[in-house]
Amino acid sequence: MQFLINPNIAYVLIVAGVAQFFLINLMPKSRLLMIGMVLCLVAAGYELVTLKGNPWALVIVALSPLPFLAAVRQTRWLAHLLFIAMLMLTVGSMALLVDRNGNPTVNYGLAGFVSIFLGEAVWIALGRTRNAEGLSSRDNPAPMVGTVGEVRTEIGVASAGLVDIDGELWTARSKETIPAGSTVRVLRCDGAVLTVKKAPKLTGKPDRR
Repeated sequence: MQFLINPNIAYVLIVAGVAQFFLINLMPKSRLLMIGMVLCLVAAGYELVTLKGNPWALVIVALSPLPFLAAVRQTRWLAHLLFIAMLMLTVGSMALLVDRNGNPTVNYGLAGFVSIFLGEAVWIALGRTRNAEGLSSRDNPAPMVGTVGEVRTEIGVASAGLVDIDGELWTARSKETIPAGSTVRVLRCDGAVLTVKKAPKLTGKPDRR
């Protein structure tokens, strides 16, 4: 079992455990997430004790959920706060495991892949939660037809993405691929899913014309 005591494995366990904590705040009734979080963090703790992790970096990891919790309570700046949270988690986790010269022993490629993958998963879950909240405040979402918004995550022909409409995130689909950052106009509302098309980029605040 000694081969399992590895900085890369420890890093994955730490980031996965904290990321599941993020998701639990969005889906508090998910027992699988709770069990997974506990298992990951317990295993990560054992790895850190064995590998003699840097205790100071643990403070950064412990504080990383704060920007995320702030993002959950905001209608804007979600991407910025989530990015800060994932950056703190990534840097802190890497700094936990260093060699005698103070250099991280975690593979940089692995760290980048894991952080982006889990960050995207949390972002999508956060968007779906906001969609549900938006629907509960709208008995009839039809007035959103014609609204202009900004694409937050790429919309593919066969995959949905996230669109910011007046500070709220909605799941959206399109007949064409629309990259993140593009301006779109809502064509139709099917429950919690919007159908959109690419529109000319606006310099001012999105309107409903």
